[in-house]
Amino acid sequence: MIDPDRLSRLSTALWALDAGFDRAAAVRCDPLGLVRQLPPPQREVGAHVAAMLSYGAVSQIRRVITDVFDAADGDLVGAAGAPGRFWNRLGPYRYRMTEGTDIVALLTALGELLQRHGSLERAWAAGDPGSGDVRDGLVAYVTRLRVAAGRVRQARGTNYLLADPSTGSATKRWYMLLRWLVRPDDGADLGLWQQVGASRLVLPLDTHTSRLSRWLGLTERKTVDYLAARQSTDVLARVNATDPVRFDMPLCHLGISGACEHRFVEPVCSACPLNGLCVFTRA
Repeated sequence: MIDPDRLSRLSTALWALDAGFDRAAAVRCDPLGLVRQLPPPQREVGAHVAAMLSYGAVSQIRRVITDVFDAADGDLVGAAGAPGRFWNRLGPYRYRMTEGTDIVALLTALGELLQRHGSLERAWAAGDPGSGDVRDGLVAYVTRLRVAAGRVRQARGTNYLLADPSTGSATKRWYMLLRWLVRPDDGADLGLWQQVGASRLVLPLDTHTSRLSRWLGLTERKTVDYLAARQSTDVLARVNATDPVRFDMPLCHLGISGACEHRFVEPVCSACPLNGLCVFTRA
């Protein structure tokens, strides 16, 4: 538990980090930037595809997302409705654990929910209890996607692409997707879904944010899982109750940009807004 004095200093530091963070510049080298280039009607489906493919190095992630968007000719909604035509354009494809047929299965599942509900937001709302954090709604949503995708392809790659949040793992890509869709449009996040409040979001824990969460004392868990994400979010909610994951992108890009070297480097650490709060600079 963070004491009130430390929480006050953490709050000041996080708001300073946020104020100095250039979202427009960051989004240009982020997978989210590719989604923002799509026409607004395509962004909901495009965000799902881009988020699920967001594992690995950022440069590789952006390349594979671009390949998939190009194969869909920018019409991700149409590809979800007619994945066969998309497959003809994509052809045999592989990105690490994901094959082209796994992407077709994902688009088919999205298309099934679109056909049934008219939008993915309404598909989400059908299984969301509307209270607590988003985990229960996410489990229901992903379960339906996995069932629909499984009718096309049952393989390790498809299961990895549609990671199961009910296992208690961090499932960073799903919580990142929800951040993209739910948070207001601030030049980075999209603000597409209105039925889920930003206060219910959970911090997406990736390599960078999980390290910083431990180093800043947001969580003591060494395992990168849902409980670590929940504990970290709870502390951030004491800083900004209505929008705790506002700080996700500024924190994450400290690592992505190389501004944090994961050790004490005097000229780097002395200029960091988190100086004096992380484990390397508390002394």
